[in-house]
Amino acid sequence: MHRRVLTRLGWAVSELALASACGGTGEACDETVTCAGPAGEFCAGECVPMPVDASQVRAEPVLLWEGSIDEEPPPCPPDASDRKALLLYAGLDPAPGCPPCACSQPACELPAGVTASSLYMCQDGAPETRTPFDAPAGWDGACVDTAPIPPEQVGSIAVAPATAVPCAPVDAIVPRSGGLGSPWKYHAKLCKGDFQAGACGDASGDVCFPRFHKRPTPAFKRCVEATADPESPNFKCPDEYLEEHTWFLGHDDGLCSPCACTPTEPSVCDALVSTYADTACGQEIASVIVNDDGGCTDPSAGFPLGSVRAEWVTNVPGACEASGGEPVRDRKPVYRRTYCCIEEAITP
Repeated sequence: MHRRVLTRLGWAVSELALASACGGTGEACDETVTCAGPAGEFCAGECVPMPVDASQVRAEPVLLWEGSIDEEPPPCPPDASDRKALLLYAGLDPAPGCPPCACSQPACELPAGVTASSLYMCQDGAPETRTPFDAPAGWDGACVDTAPIPPEQVGSIAVAPATAVPCAPVDAIVPRSGGLGSPWKYHAKLCKGDFQAGACGDASGDVCFPRFHKRPTPAFKRCVEATADPESPNFKCPDEYLEEHTWFLGHDDGLCSPCACTPTEPSVCDALVSTYADTACGQEIASVIVNDDGGCTDPSAGFPLGSVRAEWVTNVPGACEASGGEPVRDRKPVYRRTYCCIEEAITP
């Protein structure tokens, strides 16, 4: 009880000094408020009471601003750097912000090329019996040439399949968190400054913010941080800082079901591939229609293979339907921080 009386006295002395520095009006001013400690120290700021029982809190004063997520936090008071400020959050929406699932479109792709074989009807044989002739990536069927493959190596020509490329899930159109709105309803800003014990007098139990702020700042609450587990049944904010405020540094974003793509219509892809003896697709030696099984053709005997071209006979990509992207596990707030404050609590 004796110490609490002295604490109130310390506040009265500080308020008197502030009023005197402002011409006795009691209005806020820019003059430095000072008080001397027993060793001659001076508090160029404000003397703030510390808890008598600091067994469950950190005996370092902080300032806490609280507001709606739509409000812009104010800057820290003078001489407290915003670079050291900490942003906190409360009121988490438990449903994760799952981005909508989407699927790529199915497509038909022309064959990747042909392979000349010295054997009849594309029979299996040793590697030296085959000479590949690859089409360029993303081939549109236009004439492509190669160094002429001699007639003795062109007993038959194997054509790669015309490929039906299925639809597949694509990356999220929007980020998991950004673009879907904040999952929080409230946020807070914590400002810290250098404090000095003893400058307010050892008997008062107060500490001084010499470079934190020069007068009380109504937008901020005076608080201390809890060091004990706030969920423990034995936890209680100290008498001087009774109001408990709980905030979080972030959240576990929960879990969304994976995206999937289900075909609803099949693709039909048939291509006519023609081969030529010259390098300008002028002297045809064989043609074949291929689908997803590929094909084989026997060209006219005695001619080299110098060029290839292709065109679609049927190019009908199918369709598919996206599914997934549903919440399967709630978001959870993480990294809890609890502060005990002097001012009346604003419950998020």
